[in-house]
Amino acid sequence: MPKPSATNESVSLFLLGVGLVLFVSPLTIWWLDRTPSWYLPFVAWFGFILIIALCIGRRRRHDL
Repeated sequence: MPKPSATNESVSLFLLGVGLVLFVSPLTIWWLDRTPSWYLPFVAWFGFILIIALCIGRRRRHDL
């Protein structure tokens, strides 16, 4: 049986969930309250952008 592939919608929902956990949840308050380095928020944003780029790069373009 072929392995089901992820749809664009499921990947988008996954990325939305990761973004919410990283930047909006109480987890954000916790890791910012620990007096992190000045560059830690930039590293978090870069990592999130990198995850998005990897997910987009894995998707094949479909001709209509």
